[in-house]
Amino acid sequence: MAYHRAHSMETRIVRIFNTYGERMRVDDGRAVPNFLLQALHNQPITIYGDGSQTRSLCYVDDLIEGVIRLMRSSYASPVNLGTTDEVTMIELANRIRALCGSRSEIVFKPLPEDDPRQRKPDLTRARELLNWEPRTSLDDGLAKTITYFRERLRQPTGPK
Repeated sequence: MAYHRAHSMETRIVRIFNTYGERMRVDDGRAVPNFLLQALHNQPITIYGDGSQTRSLCYVDDLIEGVIRLMRSSYASPVNLGTTDEVTMIELANRIRALCGSRSEIVFKPLPEDDPRQRKPDLTRARELLNWEPRTSLDDGLAKTITYFRERLRQPTGPK
């Protein structure tokens, strides 16, 4: 925004919230890839904290559509892109375990001090300015991501 103001440059600013989907690195380190990798290997699924903290997970195709719409607009102020559908970490772990057909147990470890309890974007600008809403359900997006992860894990070069 400072560059836009100082140089009168045409800019677009997107605030990307938690996103998941195909092409994620298997060893990415975030909740969705971690849970998927553990579930697909029938290893314990590790949840940090008591599992009550929430995330709003947006499927990558929906995010890209929002970015394209923003780029085609003339709006220069920040726009949040994500989803307002919240899921607790325990719900996410259980959904992933079920969708993978996994026998993984769920284990709990201490929550890092800087881990937020909630991440939920305000999508008012995206809705009003871009006529944008995420359309992919969590289960549909997870199913596509699981298929991708299974294929990646079968490749002889290992996960990337």
